[in-house]
Amino acid sequence: MSATIVLTEAMEDYLEAIYRLRREQEVVRVKDIADLVGVKMPSVSAALGALKDRGMIAHEPYGAVVLTDEGRRTAEFLFRRHQALTAFLRDILGLDETQAETEACGIEHALSPEALRRLLALLDFIERCPRGGEQWLEHLSGRWEDVPCDQDCSKCLAEIDVPTRNPFAARPAGDTATTLDRLCPGEKGRVLRVSGEAALRRRIMDMGVTPGAEVEVERLAPLGDPIEIEVRGYHLSLRKREASQIAVEPL
Repeated sequence: MSATIVLTEAMEDYLEAIYRLRREQEVVRVKDIADLVGVKMPSVSAALGALKDRGMIAHEPYGAVVLTDEGRRTAEFLFRRHQALTAFLRDILGLDETQAETEACGIEHALSPEALRRLLALLDFIERCPRGGEQWLEHLSGRWEDVPCDQDCSKCLAEIDVPTRNPFAARPAGDTATTLDRLCPGEKGRVLRVSGEAALRRRIMDMGVTPGAEVEVERLAPLGDPIEIEVRGYHLSLRKREASQIAVEPL
């Protein structure tokens, strides 16, 4: 999200609603947004005016609502943030679906892009850790006895290259590693590391493409650029140059 554009919590909610609708249908109109958010159409029109002033959307009276490039990037972050928080509260903390959604809506506006990246990395680590899965959930629910772990966590940490001072570093690629741009439609891979310039790495990881995440190539443009992928339940479009910086282990 651009640091120079300030959005209120309500604006963020409307922007995320537009993004959710656009994922499901070709055209988004004021009534669609009002129905999803649960407000009257005049309230939506006022919010759209504010978003248009900030360059987030393009909208004319009685016309469709279209996200600008900046609006789409911001909305994607907001959507990923909500999905990650909901998954953490539901799958890790064990809250039911309804409560997880409610809690995520209450705290998501305070989560920065860096906090989101680290949360996604934590989710990946828990899934890969030998003490993960049901044992974590049993411990959080108070049903797991405090017994010594029979696993050597240092081996797990070494495998995914998680040094003591930085538990979010990428695992080095193995002999079977390739890059995302070399996978064909329908093929899946597990992300090993993201290379390239710092700004590019941060942008890719902010999209949820972090070490440990599973990605699937959905389709390629006629000339192979861009590449459409699915990761963490949502769909992204990457330039071939970006995909070439993502090392994956084919699954």
